[in-house]
Amino acid sequence: MFSLPILLASTFLPALASSAKFCESTDLNLTVTESLWDGQCTYPKADRSFELNQYLGRWYQVAGTRAPFTARGSCIYAEYGLNDNGTVSVSNGCQLGNRSITIQGTADAADEIYGSDGVFRVQFPGRPGHFCPGPNYIVQQRSEDWAIVQASNFSTLFLLSREQNPGEGSIMGWLVSAGKLGSDLTDVIRTNQTGRLFT
Repeated sequence: MFSLPILLASTFLPALASSAKFCESTDLNLTVTESLWDGQCTYPKADRSFELNQYLGRWYQVAGTRAPFTARGSCIYAEYGLNDNGTVSVSNGCQLGNRSITIQGTADAADEIYGSDGVFRVQFPGRPGHFCPGPNYIVQQRSEDWAIVQASNFSTLFLLSREQNPGEGSIMGWLVSAGKLGSDLTDVIRTNQTGRLFT
C-alpha cells in the first residue's frame, strides 16, 4: 500500500497540541499520521517510550530507502555508544564488494520542542549539515529488537533489527507498521545481509 504523510495531522510546534494519532483511508490510499511542523520541515513523532541506554549497541539495517553512504552496499549496520559529554557516537558500516566501508559521526539530542526522547541531529565530519533545523534521526517506534527510524520530511526510512537475518514475516510486519507511521514504502528496498566478511 502506498502511504503519504499528510500535513493535516501536523502540529505547529509552538502549539504542540495534537490529538491526531493515526487514520487510514483505503479508498484514497492515504495515511494520516501525527507529526510536527516547524514552519520549514515536517518531523515524525518519536516513540514516547524510547530509552537511550536500551538503544545503544549494534543494529542491522534490514530494509530502508537508499542513503548516499550505503547506496550500493550490503551488510549495513550501525553501532551506537555513549560519549562522555552525553552525545552519542555513531559508527555506520557496510560491505562494498570485498571492502569494509565505515563512517564515524555524532548524534546530539535535538531541541526538546521536537520531542523529549528519540530525536537526534546526526552529523558526520566532512558532510554538509542537514537543511532542516530540527532532528534528522527520529526513532518512531521500537521494541527490544526492532526500530523504525525516519528522517525529517519522512525522506529516509531505516528498518533496524538487532538480528542480522530476521525472518521475512517479521520484516514485513515492521514495514507495514512503518507505512502506518507515514513512511512512503514505494522506494524501500531490502538490505542484503548475507555473505558478511567483516565484523
